[in-house]
Amino acid sequence: AGIGLLHAGEKPSTMNAFVEAYRRPQPQLAAGQALAGSVTAMMDISDGLLIDASRMAAASGVAAMIDLDAIPLSTHYASIGYGDDRIARIDAATAGDDYQLLFTSALPLPLMPCPVTRIGQMVRGQGLRLHDRDGEVPLPDTLGWEH
Repeated sequence: AGIGLLHAGEKPSTMNAFVEAYRRPQPQLAAGQALAGSVTAMMDISDGLLIDASRMAAASGVAAMIDLDAIPLSTHYASIGYGDDRIARIDAATAGDDYQLLFTSALPLPLMPCPVTRIGQMVRGQGLRLHDRDGEVPLPDTLGWEH
């Protein structure tokens, strides 16, 4: 959201939390260290949740199933005109520069230094599948940032 607001020409005072998060990302080092012995795969989300989940699934030889309703949105995100709906969640899941951790685990998690949210699962197959409370969701044209 920070880069989007900057590109839209918004004044920094109206978007400090987003611009600060964009300009000074906070890698989740403590969380990564805490998870290291309990996970089967882990990466940071820098190019967008959907594209990074797709990459993780492909590298692992499985399919990723993501529940859009489970993707957490900050209250600040809702305050800039996005609602808690499918479009807002897809925008958030394809935007990138999140620097949160995406991981898989079949084991109980250790005590974590930050909140953890289950947003889906890896299943047999390949590719990426999205769903929400209304059922299957078509993939957006762009899953995230491609280098």
